[in-house]
Amino acid sequence: MSQASATKRRLTFRQRIFRRMLGGLTLLVVLMLSMWLSGGMGTLINRDILQKLGDRDYEAAESTINLAHQFHCATPETLFLEARLRRKLLQTPKASELLSKAAMEGFDRDRLTREAILLQAQSGSIRSIISKLDQMMMDPRGDGAEICEAYVNGTLIAGMNEIALTILPVWKSEFPDDPQPNYALARLLEFQGQVDAAKEELRSGIAKDGNHWPSLYSLGRILLSQNAVDEARQFFESASRMQDNAAPLLQKAKCLRALGQSEDAHAILAELVKRSDDAIRRSFLRVSEPQHGLPIQLELGSLETVLERYEAAVHWFGVVLDDDPKNLDARYARAIALRHLKRTEEANRDFAEVQEVRTRLLEVDRLVDEIDKTPDELNLEKRCRIGELFLKYENGRRGEFWIRGALNRDPDYAPAHRMLAEYYEQLAQREPEYAAMADQHRHAAAEAVAKGVSNVKEQPAEQIEK
Repeated sequence: MSQASATKRRLTFRQRIFRRMLGGLTLLVVLMLSMWLSGGMGTLINRDILQKLGDRDYEAAESTINLAHQFHCATPETLFLEARLRRKLLQTPKASELLSKAAMEGFDRDRLTREAILLQAQSGSIRSIISKLDQMMMDPRGDGAEICEAYVNGTLIAGMNEIALTILPVWKSEFPDDPQPNYALARLLEFQGQVDAAKEELRSGIAKDGNHWPSLYSLGRILLSQNAVDEARQFFESASRMQDNAAPLLQKAKCLRALGQSEDAHAILAELVKRSDDAIRRSFLRVSEPQHGLPIQLELGSLETVLERYEAAVHWFGVVLDDDPKNLDARYARAIALRHLKRTEEANRDFAEVQEVRTRLLEVDRLVDEIDKTPDELNLEKRCRIGELFLKYENGRRGEFWIRGALNRDPDYAPAHRMLAEYYEQLAQREPEYAAMADQHRHAAAEAVAKGVSNVKEQPAEQIEK
């Protein structure tokens, strides 16, 4: 056989193989097109989204949802699942909007009603729906983990810790591979001051899922607060594998600064400060730590001070103070940087404002001493007064902590609910997800007054307002 004939036969053989492959690919395309036209593709996509939500792979679920919309495969169930994702990411207004759209497109009313109950619970408006949640716990219909999560989150927001503690063991035992109940219990233990127990719960959760971003972030944050810097950095680096990773990268930069690697820390912060506000906010929500203020700019200003670049430090502290004039740390740090620049008059103004606030906060020290001397008493008025002082003069988070401390001791204490309602209303002007929390506390205050449970406590509230 000639070489030309052999070559021709090989080409013919390759052509046959190619044709078969092309035919198979054409058949696959036809099948996919048929499934798409008949709605089968949407069913497959929804099944995949549901699986990813169950695995808590929220980034992958979001990508699949976006693809469904892009290729016009989204169904009413896709909208329902997207609403569930938004609920889990604490994006309450968006979740509510998606449930309404799913209803308009004819999605199952019963499933929508149950999801709306979970949305209400997870936002903290839980007191009026506890009986409904209990019924759903008895009849989970495949949503047991979702019900437990929303129930626990809602009770923690509402200060109903005892109820949360009854649900958490059930959640852990029924879903032993789920890291979320470990994380939820860890946050409660940390709030109660049981930090070592909280760390153990977080480690247990990470052992179940090494990509559980909230657990990695929280454990790193606790370790950093205990000055275990190198170990903390490792957990932040692990959390930085997440898609929107500004939050763990910020904490990694703090670790690098503490380890003397200031230029490496600066490189991270200089990149982070260029990211969009939405991307940064999403990152903090992904680790269940809603963003307050401008923490990246504050850290960048502190680092510029360490590097003796005082003009840059003054700039970044100014950005932080423009956003939050009550940020005492930023104001004091700016005063120090201004002094280094010989801008004495400006520095003295900042120092004077800091001193005035600290003088006002001396009342906090006195009230804390009084609370420590009477540990068996509730001290509701004093706790709220401490919270009010922090809210007014310095740190919103610390104020929120003290007011919630009052609610943990008496969930029907109306003055505390009113203070939190006002605080969340202010936050909602920039972050809409806080609007639901404001509504919840406003209604709780009204219910407490209507029931008459806070009649005796109303007098201290008037004193606080004065």
